[in-house]
Amino acid sequence: MSNQLAISGGTPVRNIKTHPWQSWPSNTSDEWESKIEPLLREVYLSGNEGSGGAMIPRFCEQYAQYSGTNYALFMPHGTDSISAALAGALDLDGFSDGGEVIVPNYTFVATASAVLERNCTVAFVDVCPDTFTIDPDAVEAAIRPETRAILPVHLGGHPADMGALQEIAQRHQLKIIEDCAQAHGAEYQTKKVGSLSDVGAFSFQASKNLTSGEGGMVTTNDKDIHDRVCAFMNVGRAPGGARWEYPRLGWNYRPSEYLAAILSVRLELLEEQTNLRNRNASYLSNALEAIAGITPPELAKWVTKHGYHLYCMKYNPEGFGGKSRQEFVNALSAEGIPCSIGYRSPLSEEPGMAHVAEKYPHLIRSLPCPNAELVCEQSVWLFQNLLLGSESDMDQVVDAITKIHRAWN
Repeated sequence: MSNQLAISGGTPVRNIKTHPWQSWPSNTSDEWESKIEPLLREVYLSGNEGSGGAMIPRFCEQYAQYSGTNYALFMPHGTDSISAALAGALDLDGFSDGGEVIVPNYTFVATASAVLERNCTVAFVDVCPDTFTIDPDAVEAAIRPETRAILPVHLGGHPADMGALQEIAQRHQLKIIEDCAQAHGAEYQTKKVGSLSDVGAFSFQASKNLTSGEGGMVTTNDKDIHDRVCAFMNVGRAPGGARWEYPRLGWNYRPSEYLAAILSVRLELLEEQTNLRNRNASYLSNALEAIAGITPPELAKWVTKHGYHLYCMKYNPEGFGGKSRQEFVNALSAEGIPCSIGYRSPLSEEPGMAHVAEKYPHLIRSLPCPNAELVCEQSVWLFQNLLLGSESDMDQVVDAITKIHRAWN
């Protein structure tokens, strides 16, 4: 291995042109011919490609069983799933003030924008510095009379501290809506995320560990929430109700039968893929612990399975000769290891959200978030498809970081 960094003209640890990382989704012609094509053909020849077809109910039943919930409702997008979950849990029609929802300040924009879309207000609170998930103490401190719900995010696939959040919610009579967009397959004390609260929301967007390009799912054990979500996404109809009867006001968030067919095949592979990601992440973390300046992801005691949509490291410039995080990310990418600094600022400080807060100050409340600010300064992400490789692939990640470490010290 050349000692000269690839960013300075040396040979990269991995030539991604000749040895690309696992593509995502990992489609094969064999899978198409044996599984995907027959199901798409079934939908096509059925003459029913949307509402009333057989594929969506079949996939919803499959997903409910996988997630350990009584109900699962297929949606067009992950953002829609959060909106529907909020509507179901809080019995919202979208016209009256829905109350305040507590949201972590280190998350994707949809976590908060879906809250605002439902005519609720947002309270941004801090995260735990090691797990990057919502801090229960910050939640407790943020609660006020208008607070109605907590919306924890299982960031990167790491389950939030649901036991502490459940205790807080019960004591203050609040609902919990889980944002599981990055956490397919993750487990809190052996229970799948999406089954740990009043309702869960998943995304099947293109980068997610289970994907159909776009799509989402709402999971719950509560029949009333299920019925309200059904009405929300199916123009107000009751489950099994007549086509021209609308007991509630709803909208059209009905997805395609074709997407359900694709997802039903990919769901069969999710558990095996999640286990592989966990094995590779553990192998990688054990090796990276020896490198000063790199802190591997920490698993809280309640995590029995991580989703590892993201492998979230922390970078300390002092371990790398004072070089900035951006310099490190540039150098690591040049060595053939795709990576990112992730969210660049707490969500409340992103221009779009800050503009809303300035124009409509009653809609957004931001509490002190020093941990979220620190995480935004330190985080380095590796992506889930990288963790579907072999141990020798993980060795190349370690070799690349070690190479950079030596060059800068």
